[in-house]
Amino acid sequence: MEIEEISIRFKALKQKSKNTFFQNLLSLFNQIESALILEGPYRLVLDSNIILRLESYRQGNVSEGLLSILLAFKLIKKLPFHFDLVVRPTVFYEYLRQKNLKNTHEHWIKFKELKNLIEEELGAKLFFDGIETYPGAEHFLQLIQNDAKKIKKTLIAYQNENWHINFIQRAGSGVAGFPITGTGYILVPPAFAADALFYPLGLEYFDETKSSRFFTQYIHKYIIECKSNDRDVINKYNNEKDFLFTQILKLTSKGNLMGLADLDIYTNCNIQSQFSNQSHSRYAPASAALTIDGKLARALRNSNSHHITSGGMICGPENENDNNAKMEAFIEEHKRMRESEERHRIAIEASREFIKELLLSGAFSD
Repeated sequence: MEIEEISIRFKALKQKSKNTFFQNLLSLFNQIESALILEGPYRLVLDSNIILRLESYRQGNVSEGLLSILLAFKLIKKLPFHFDLVVRPTVFYEYLRQKNLKNTHEHWIKFKELKNLIEEELGAKLFFDGIETYPGAEHFLQLIQNDAKKIKKTLIAYQNENWHINFIQRAGSGVAGFPITGTGYILVPPAFAADALFYPLGLEYFDETKSSRFFTQYIHKYIIECKSNDRDVINKYNNEKDFLFTQILKLTSKGNLMGLADLDIYTNCNIQSQFSNQSHSRYAPASAALTIDGKLARALRNSNSHHITSGGMICGPENENDNNAKMEAFIEEHKRMRESEERHRIAIEASREFIKELLLSGAFSD
């Protein structure tokens, strides 16, 4: 769909949908801009809601979400950086409506169907992460199903657990906290208690360490909500308000698990961990999420902070060579930060110029 047609479709929207269109567009631009904080090559990981909008379009439905996606891809093609489109196994799983595949024939039909849908509508080649063959897809989908059962079982167990906590613990009990002067006890804030109470689920597909943030936040939330817990401690040490991760990965009122693809995308596409992974010239292709899910987009924005570190210097002439090496490594990292800021600046300026052109043309005046 060309910009002229996108404009015509936009002007036919109701005002509320127009507002959502602009919110989506700015969020998508932010996701693209933030990706360039990292070093390439760049992988643009599509969320399930992108594919659902394209499917709906094939059925004759044009939503504000679809229009914002199509317009965002016009910007992507204007940037002086190349992005490969990628579908993760969890997104393929959701495309299959959370079912596994029976045979090679069924895999090929669904694989080709999804590939054609995205390449024809977005005008870019699509790549897959390990699900391009039936054995690979069967393997990953089974792992995802196994993890889904464990996650669902865990979330149900959390709902039924008694989360009464004694925030005063004996020092040395293995729980982090703040020493209470003159005693052998510590005060354990709710978030610290949640970290101590979390036990790994034994996940096979999802990264256990990165995924733990979702489950510790559930525990934290239930500790806060438990009426028998000390409200003074909670009010003093709890800064968490909306528990965003519990809104992304969740059970519906009917007990269905939602947000598996979002969990996968967040743990693989957040800027903070990827920037660290690329330190000291380590080769780690950048994965950038593309989603119009407001909650996932907000979680990703919250993980955009990044920094560089240097090894601690050790006094003494015998450590001079080591200290020089650490200093040179830090200078290289500082250079990486400057290059990161420059790419980010280029992307922001390009998106601003693109929006300015659209507004001056009157194509998207509401």
